Amino acid sequence: MKDTTLSKLGGTCSILVGASYVVAAVVYLLSPVKVQDAAGIPPREFLETLAQDSTSYMVPLGLAALDSLLTIAVILAISARMRLANEGWVLWTGALAIFGSGVNAVEFLNRITLNPARASAYVQGDAAVKAALTVPGALAGLDPQAWLRFGAVGVWILVVSLLALRGKIWPKSLAFLGIAAAIVYCLIVATNLLQIQLFTAIVAGVAGVIWPLWYIWLGLRLRQAR
Repeated sequence: MKDTTLSKLGGTCSILVGASYVVAAVVYLLSPVKVQDAAGIPPREFLETLAQDSTSYMVPLGLAALDSLLTIAVILAISARMRLANEGWVLWTGALAIFGSGVNAVEFLNRITLNPARASAYVQGDAAVKAALTVPGALAGLDPQAWLRFGAVGVWILVVSLLALRGKIWPKSLAFLGIAAAIVYCLIVATNLLQIQLFTAIVAGVAGVIWPLWYIWLGLRLRQAR
């Protein structure tokens, strides 16, 4: 009898990731713009706003950290099912995506722990403290431009979606939705490079629609494995 525990675990985690993206997107959109930790917001404005309202900042990041860990199970489950289509590309990009997801979890947990403390120190500090906390790169994390945290995951999603499309492993609509999701993951890197608030907001809005649909649909398919 075929062992389907990994597929079912990955499916459950995928559904949870999709659902939590919806919750995180709603909280994110309802939070003050200057505390959204989005590319293009001046550090001074970010820290001042965060000192006044840290809850709406920490909730989406806490969910994002959890999502990153759950995504590892999704990557393992999909890679196990897709490896026969092209073992080399699936395993290599899957390993990069797992590493990127781990970095993402650490990054979000660091932000939850450190940034509210930095905000408090900023509003209470003198001119020297304020200058130190707002110099370029002061708030940068492990992967500031998200090449690993989002770029690597996007490349893996693109690879498995193209393989699924070519091999008719998934419905065409799911494969194309996966390609769209992969593009959005890669656009997250672009938002960090360009630092344009409007572009960042548009990408975040698109991600809030496409990612939940893809993860939940994918999760349902994984749960049906026999």
